[in-house]
Amino acid sequence: MKEYENNNCNDIDLSSGHYYLIKHLTLITGLTDRTIRNYLTMGILQGEKINGLWHFTPEQVEEFLRHPAVRPSILAKHNSMIYDFLAESKKPAAQICITLDLPDVDKKSVAQFFCYRINHGSFHQIHFSFDVIGTMARIILKGDPTEVMTLINEYYQQSNIDNSL
Repeated sequence: MKEYENNNCNDIDLSSGHYYLIKHLTLITGLTDRTIRNYLTMGILQGEKINGLWHFTPEQVEEFLRHPAVRPSILAKHNSMIYDFLAESKKPAAQICITLDLPDVDKKSVAQFFCYRINHGSFHQIHFSFDVIGTMARIILKGDPTEVMTLINEYYQQSNIDNSL
């Protein structure tokens, strides 16, 4: 663990999506804030504390997601999202659960897109998980059908723009 001591962070561009925060890791993994902080304390997750907030590079996040002490918990959370959706017989409102398997994509860009849009968009009824399986990115989205479909459409519109460049 490394804490950033200089309060002048002009050389770090946080707006460009090069860093993840704890709230992003809770979204991606399904683990609680407390669990993520416990992994920091144990040294399983590495990061930098900048202006009181933990920041993690994509490489640090990837290493964390693949750690043998962490991986089973993450998989259990991801699988439980789908299982709970299927097992719940009385839903208070319409819901949708979608699994997107995206082979041969830039996994970091996919994770950043969904984290950013869910955190900064008008999506309040979405549960999200992200995983990498070999060369494939797997995204699970559960929640309000309109919000989930809007987010998926935004992703495909953005990926079409990126592919045309």
